[in-house]
Amino acid sequence: MNDTPVSEPPREEPSGEATTEQMPPPRRLLRSTGDRVIAGVAGGLGRYFGIDPVVFRIGFALSLFFGGLGALAYLLLAVFVPTDGDPDRAQRLGARLRALGIWRGLGLVAIAIVAFFGLSALAAVAAFAVGLGWGVPVAIVIIAIGALLAIASLRGGARWLIPPAVAIAIGGGVAAASDLDVRGGIGEREYHPTTVRSIPADGYRLGAGRLVVDLRGLDWGKHRVLPLEVSLGVGQADVFVPKRVCVTGTTHAGVGESEVTGERNDGVDVDHTPAGSRSTPRLNIDASVDVGQLRVINSDTADVDRPGFGPGPFHEDTAPLRAAEARACGTG
Repeated sequence: MNDTPVSEPPREEPSGEATTEQMPPPRRLLRSTGDRVIAGVAGGLGRYFGIDPVVFRIGFALSLFFGGLGALAYLLLAVFVPTDGDPDRAQRLGARLRALGIWRGLGLVAIAIVAFFGLSALAAVAAFAVGLGWGVPVAIVIIAIGALLAIASLRGGARWLIPPAVAIAIGGGVAAASDLDVRGGIGEREYHPTTVRSIPADGYRLGAGRLVVDLRGLDWGKHRVLPLEVSLGVGQADVFVPKRVCVTGTTHAGVGESEVTGERNDGVDVDHTPAGSRSTPRLNIDASVDVGQLRVINSDTADVDRPGFGPGPFHEDTAPLRAAEARACGTG
């Protein structure tokens, strides 16, 4: 029997160097230089949260109609969030503001925001004036400011006049390009005709505001064919018809969106022609909105006081409207 002791393998002495596990670097919110429309804020947010940047772009755009807080948030993010590449003008501006101190920097940002909204209001006033038919006075104001700039340039210039002139020119130009017309009054108009004779021969018209035409109280006989004209300058126009009524004709939105019997389109120069049909009862509509929203809602239960219908979490499904239109027009 072999009594030779079995030698144990040598033990490895600790090297003394601590082994550290490589941790992934924390995520940073950075503005995108490759996926940007204005300053890359939406592109950076989309990458940070793993969401399509289009979602953030739509949110910022919609916020303009609800107090503009999204525009303020976008401006602050553009100034104080760095880019993922070379610094741009917004980042350099943010660096200067931080160098000036937080309160002074915030004060300058607040001044910039007030100036932005002031110029926006000036542009809106110019657009409204053109829509009222005062295009010539607006043009005279722009020419006068230009003349003052030319005269002031001989004495060192008056650059502060440039932003108001640009704002007025943009507002007036957009109004002229979209054929804006707000000469039909301002406010909220709601009509509930009960007879065809009570409908004005030239239809319903409003300059700015909300226009509601509820045709569900009419006697929609089996062979009824009703022509109707609706015109709105700025705002929202809603036309309500029973779900058994076929809708034909044409609609136009200069800048905005149209929702006609469940079909939604938006953008610039939005033209929509419902499916042609000879079915009766039938509404033959000729409607236009220069800037805003045009809706033709074929529903027996839709409430005229609710925004309803269209995209968004608080809006109703438009599929039943499309189905009702297909049945009424015999296309389904």
